Amino acid sequence: MISEALAGRIRDAGREAPGGVAVFDADGTLWREDVGEAFLRHLVSLGWVKLADGSDPYEAYERAVDRDRAAGYAYAAQLQAGLEVDKVATEARRFAASWVAPRRIAATARLRELCESAGLRTAVVSASAIPIVIAAAPLAGFAPDRCHGIEVAVRAGRFTADVVQPITYAGGKLEAIRKEGAIVLACGDSFNGDLAMLQAARIAVAVAPRSGSPLADEARRRGWPVLEQDS
Repeated sequence: MISEALAGRIRDAGREAPGGVAVFDADGTLWREDVGEAFLRHLVSLGWVKLADGSDPYEAYERAVDRDRAAGYAYAAQLQAGLEVDKVATEARRFAASWVAPRRIAATARLRELCESAGLRTAVVSASAIPIVIAAAPLAGFAPDRCHGIEVAVRAGRFTADVVQPITYAGGKLEAIRKEGAIVLACGDSFNGDLAMLQAARIAVAVAPRSGSPLADEARRRGWPVLEQDS
């Protein structure tokens, strides 16, 4: 799954930049499917997320993403406005406990292990809302305090609709993860969402299905390794 050439580069990078950051996207990279969208559908099914006009919140989210991806992903977090932070966190952990394991991608699990054994600090940056990122990413081996996702302000223990910058999508991912330190390795699956952080890394690794993807095409053009999403 991981070539010896890539493993060697990671070991070399760990010796040359000990404590450097290896950053991973989440959805489509650590696991198949989108945990943020799955959790939003779950909250709608529970009746926790509603719209004043009675229309379907998830359909409203999809329309928002069609108009503008970054704003649409932020809208998913905004839909949690009014909910208690602790209550959502508890439900996110319960949901993630059964959702993550059957969808984990073996190739990126091995890549994370290699990075950590080489002395790199692993982190996650996702365009999903932060409660589900913090619940799900530790199940893939990441520390909760190194999980980044879309955030909204909290007041009196409840989420608001006020988005906290940066929105962790595309260039916003890079802005968020740079706070962790020098980016030694970056791994992602989305051309639009992850290319900026891959370009900024010393070692860029793409993840793609066997059928291919725009990012896989770009990675091969640049000589970046591509891991199989279906493994």
